[in-house]
Amino acid sequence: MKTIVAIVCAVMVAASVVAQTDKYANTYSCSNGSISFFSTTPIENIEAESSKAVCVLNTQTKKVYAKVAMTTFSFTKKLMQEHFNENYMESEKYPYGILDAVIAEDLDFTADGTYDVTLKGTFEVHGVKQERDIKGKLTIKNGQPYQAVSSFVVKLSDHKIKIPKAVVLSLAEEIKVNVDFIFQKYVKN
Repeated sequence: MKTIVAIVCAVMVAASVVAQTDKYANTYSCSNGSISFFSTTPIENIEAESSKAVCVLNTQTKKVYAKVAMTTFSFTKKLMQEHFNENYMESEKYPYGILDAVIAEDLDFTADGTYDVTLKGTFEVHGVKQERDIKGKLTIKNGQPYQAVSSFVVKLSDHKIKIPKAVVLSLAEEIKVNVDFIFQKYVKN
C-alpha cells in the first residue's frame, strides 16, 4: 500500500512540474526594452529614453503586456527629468506606463520573417487608460519571436497631462514614442 501511495505522489509531482513547464512554454519576455520619446517645439526639443521597460508575449494567446516605470526615463537636462516626473507625469502618484493588449493578426509564430502587427488593447499613462490600436513590426527568428518595434503618437490631453501656460511653447501636445523589445524564451526563476 505504501508503494502505491508513493507512486501516486510521484506521478502527481511529475504532472505538476510538467504543467508548470507547459504554462510558460509559449511565453517570451524582454526585461530591458527600450522606450524613447521625442517632441519638437519652436523653443526646444525634448527627448528621453528608458532601457528598463519589460514586456511579456504569449504566442498561444497572442497577449502582450508591457510596463515601464516613469522614473527610469533619462533626459539630457536634469531639470527636464525633474519637471517630467514631478509636474507632468506625477510619477509618485502614477508610477507606470502600461500596455495590456493582444496581437490582432493571425500569425505563425514559428515562421521566420518580419510581420506587420496591430496591438489592440489598453494603453495607460498618467493613470488614464485609453483603448488603442498600435501598429508595429514583429520579427521572428529561428522559429520564435525575436524583436518587436513600434512608433506611435501619444496626445498629452488624452491622458490628462496638463501643460502650464508658462511652458506651453516648450512642450508639444503630441509626443512621438518609439519602442524596441528583444525577446528571449521566458524562464521562471
